[in-house]
Amino acid sequence: MKPSEELAYVIGVVCGDGYVKMKRRVRKGYNDVWIDLEAKDKEFVEEFARCLAKVLGRRPIRPRYVKSSGRYVVEAESKTLYELLKKPVDLERLKKYIEHCERCMAALLRGFADSEGSVNKRGYIFILNTDLRLLTYIMDLLRDLTLNQRGQEFMSGEEP
Repeated sequence: MKPSEELAYVIGVVCGDGYVKMKRRVRKGYNDVWIDLEAKDKEFVEEFARCLAKVLGRRPIRPRYVKSSGRYVVEAESKTLYELLKKPVDLERLKKYIEHCERCMAALLRGFADSEGSVNKRGYIFILNTDLRLLTYIMDLLRDLTLNQRGQEFMSGEEP
């Protein structure tokens, strides 16, 4: 698997609301491992589906609407991606895909924020997750990108 913005976005989403699963009853000759996302936000699910299809080199994946839950669902079968993203997430193994370039770092942050973020009435942005190690890593990435951006502005003579 090659580093890309789409892969980084998928990683960010799976670290949040997305999930990987293995069916309990595996039939011989079938890979019963899946990467899934269920959400009410259609655009979010469509973006995840677009990135997932590109990462897997497949035709576009169409999300389906589940009327009973009011959610959009997208799923794809991939043993390689399952092995990379199964939980608990191994951040050390994922860093080469995330820290490949600033655009990949930003894509991961966008995927994670799309998955775990919210905005309150006052306009404050919140990102909630129970994995402290993951949240610390997300904060470090945000800091690094901010410092890099300020450094580029300083070098070009722009006002921050």
